[in-house]
Amino acid sequence: LLGTFSEPSRNLLGTVTEPSLPAPVSSSPAAGVAGGAGDGTARGARTREVFASPDGLATRAVALLLEAAAAAIAERGVFVVAVSGGSIPALLAPELLAAAPRDQLSRWRLFLADERHVAESHPDSSLGEWRRRFLEPAGMGSVQAVGVAAALPLPQAAELYEEKLLATLREAAAAAGGGAAAAASQAESAPPLRLDAVLLGMGPDGHTASLFPAHAVLCETGRAVTYVDDSPKPPACRVTLTLPAINAARLALFVVTGGSKASAVRAAFAAQPDEPVPAGLVLAAGRTHWCLDEPAAAQLREAEAAAERLYG
Repeated sequence: LLGTFSEPSRNLLGTVTEPSLPAPVSSSPAAGVAGGAGDGTARGARTREVFASPDGLATRAVALLLEAAAAAIAERGVFVVAVSGGSIPALLAPELLAAAPRDQLSRWRLFLADERHVAESHPDSSLGEWRRRFLEPAGMGSVQAVGVAAALPLPQAAELYEEKLLATLREAAAAAGGGAAAAASQAESAPPLRLDAVLLGMGPDGHTASLFPAHAVLCETGRAVTYVDDSPKPPACRVTLTLPAINAARLALFVVTGGSKASAVRAAFAAQPDEPVPAGLVLAAGRTHWCLDEPAAAQLREAEAAAERLYG
């Protein structure tokens, strides 16, 4: 814990920022996306904040998201974001609806960090949840959110989703570089393809998106999007961003609440965890920001307090 805070931040209990990190070492970057392990890209700083209330956490997370959106729109004219489901839509949608400028929302292009291989009308669909809670109330057009083609077989659905994501990122890069012709003529020196932001949660086992502990999906370095057909958490069939694609992002924003996540949070921030968790492998090229409530942060804070007493 590095500081105390005044009245405007009374729900914020503490902030810790770790320095930028060198790139991890692995085989090859994800197809078409910067930030694949081994691409030489340094990882940005990792910050965590702990909040006393869900409202304070939601307000801060939305502010960070809108800050990233404003920067992306100013530079490239579009904000390409991948969001997660679970409890996140219910927690953040009200604050997003209240705080997001409507003219900014028209520039958003929304993908899913992971999605169940079900129709959008299905109760398990994360995009369906986002559409009901946020996209429709905000008046965002249907083309602004890209869903998974549940009618296709799972491998083809993942391939098509990757194609759509990469096409959107190329369009954004072309807009920043002076148009498609200019981007094509400077292909070798073009800026890498990156999501502007990835909004992530974490399960009690430390999984994030559909990247599960000790699962082969964590070893995928050749794709930006892949699929899982044996998820340990139902439903079994899912489409997910790969770890290299997440780590290529300008911002990885975690929203984690509840005491059931406390052990995994501690493991995610441990220098040498007994069992590494996928969420702890997320170190975005730009920056990684964790917004935690007190119960989720409890074991981490206890471990750090014990270390402080031991080592001073």
